[in-house]
Amino acid sequence: MSYKWLETASFTYPDHIAVKYNGETLTYQKLYMHAHSLGTHLQSLKKKRVGLYIDNSLDSVKLIHGLMLLGVEMVMLNTRLTTLEMKSQLDDVSVDTVIATRSLEIPNINVIPFNEIYALPSETFMVNQPDPDDVLSIMFTSGTTGRAKAVPQTYRNHEASHLNCQKHFMYDETSSWLMVNPVFHISGLSILFRTVLVGCTLIVENKFNPSRVWHILEQDKVTHTSMVPVMLKRLMNSNGIHYLKGLLLGGASTTPHLLEQSIEKNLPVYNSFGMTETCSQIVQISYQDPKILSGAVGNVAGYDIKIKEKTDELLIKGDSVVKDYLNADLKLEDGYFNTGDLATIDADGYLYILDRRSDLIISGGENIYPKEIEDAVYMMADVNRCVVIKKDDEEWGSVPVLLLEDTVDETALLDHLSQQLAKYKMPREIHYVDKILMTSTGKISRSKNQKMFLEQ
Repeated sequence: MSYKWLETASFTYPDHIAVKYNGETLTYQKLYMHAHSLGTHLQSLKKKRVGLYIDNSLDSVKLIHGLMLLGVEMVMLNTRLTTLEMKSQLDDVSVDTVIATRSLEIPNINVIPFNEIYALPSETFMVNQPDPDDVLSIMFTSGTTGRAKAVPQTYRNHEASHLNCQKHFMYDETSSWLMVNPVFHISGLSILFRTVLVGCTLIVENKFNPSRVWHILEQDKVTHTSMVPVMLKRLMNSNGIHYLKGLLLGGASTTPHLLEQSIEKNLPVYNSFGMTETCSQIVQISYQDPKILSGAVGNVAGYDIKIKEKTDELLIKGDSVVKDYLNADLKLEDGYFNTGDLATIDADGYLYILDRRSDLIISGGENIYPKEIEDAVYMMADVNRCVVIKKDDEEWGSVPVLLLEDTVDETALLDHLSQQLAKYKMPREIHYVDKILMTSTGKISRSKNQKMFLEQ
């Protein structure tokens, strides 16, 4: 198979709409022409690897495809990071040049604004023919437990992720994907690759605005999209018309309560589990499967997934799993990637993610999973954000402490939790904080919140 994805799409579907952005459209033939034109100027940089500081825009789509035509590895920078954090990541992977669609300055880094690319010298080039194991993109994990790890994702990884997703999510050349997740995250970038691989339409939206998204869903008859839970919650605060066949959800804060609300609003939600190291979701579960409301993230049938005995850690093998980190060692056991997640698989093959191994609370010899407590708390309608942390205790070793942003009826909350949880799992303390701290990738950071709480 050829990994010249855009070139193939431009020959196979030349007149299909490849991308829509802010009222502008490009066919696959036109997108290829734009990407190739960019490539003639980017070639003069003579770089094998560059950083990208980009937003969800048409320029970013052209840039990514232009760099792919050259075979340049792309380091996706999280635009929410500080300059110091970005500099550290770039140094970690030996990058001295960044191309930006937004204003940026980083000391000792050559930053090239997108609109200045055409001022670079123009050179002819041969379109790159990638090998399956050539690196396409490099992303950093959120680094909630320390130094962020550089994850090299290959063409084979991305293609395998697409094939897995397509098998369950059922999209083809007639589909239209709305990308509202940031393109520098795997949940955004993977959509860009999936659309070109099947020749369907990518609709790019720069920022998430519920009324604007409802408008796009109706006007462009969007068939597929992907969101994080906070987006879906905001979307459901209003109503609109849609033609969705699938709405893919990912993230630790996806709860059965949120999924149930979505299904009641006739939104075709799919819950999923994946990581940067697996190039987006590795398993998914449809709104039509009753087990979606049990907390399951998918069925492992057909996947090389198992649970490690004694530790209950999730082990994964497959073509979408990266082979190593660039700046650390990937934890492999007999060829399986040890995700560090604690999980269980039921008798019917459904996978449940319990928590991160590092977040496990051992209290009086009993294992307590913070996520299980959080899921129970989220069943309360007036709770928007919470986190459970562990606190050292002389008698029990460690105990769970619940942090909340919103004031709640504690009597009602404890009564509710006592019906959902064993007594030893009950939070020993409840505290209110001004703001629950997040990682740079928008996930609740248990380690940051624990540190904040202990320092108070």
